[in-house]
Amino acid sequence: MNVHLPSPALRLLFCPVPTARQAARLHERVAARLSPADKAHILRFTAPGPAAARMLARALLVLACLPDCPGLPATLSRTVSGAPRLLFPHAAMRAALSFAYSPQAVVCALALGPPGLLLGVDLEALDSPPPAPRAFHPCERVSGPRDALRRWTIKEALLKAQGTGLAIDPATIPTGPRGRRRGSFPAAPPLPPLLWRTLPFPGHWCSLALSHPLPLRIACLTPAAVAQGVGKLGEGNRPHLCCRCP
Repeated sequence: MNVHLPSPALRLLFCPVPTARQAARLHERVAARLSPADKAHILRFTAPGPAAARMLARALLVLACLPDCPGLPATLSRTVSGAPRLLFPHAAMRAALSFAYSPQAVVCALALGPPGLLLGVDLEALDSPPPAPRAFHPCERVSGPRDALRRWTIKEALLKAQGTGLAIDPATIPTGPRGRRRGSFPAAPPLPPLLWRTLPFPGHWCSLALSHPLPLRIACLTPAAVAQGVGKLGEGNRPHLCCRCP
């Protein structure tokens, strides 16, 4: 059987965390599409907000898969470092996945492209406390709390893309002396250089880090639209996610 391989692309989906009522509706639509292991994982988040955010992240991933690989099974697992990883059974398909959460919203980034693809995304609410000054190098001219938050999202996205997280001192991750919205970072070999850019979302800063230039498609959704989109999917036209991921 011939398998249609998707064109290289990067999809970024943003959505506010649903209310309790919206979360219940979303749970109805999404839970049937998850594996028992992933359902059990989500139940570990006993607070309503974090549990709803994880369920929303799964829904966003389903919608992100739809345009390019609607009927293919995919396994959502994790790397050794704990980062999410999306695997397809076809050897020629390569995917990179990253989630980010704030108390108010969730973002899902899915990249489809060549082997060795690296991706990281971070999200910070504008009303969050800024990071401590020690998180920045003296050459970074931070102009205020919001600029500090924006720069922090760049650092986090780059650290996620490298697979290290905060095991590396964020002060060693430069974001430039001035307020640039995009740039490049020379990751340590054998990793390729990473491209980064910052995007504004309602009430948030979001930054992406990626190893390969890809067409970017952005969707800013509401919880109702997400629930409706997932609810409209038929059994023969949806990604099948066997999920176990943070």
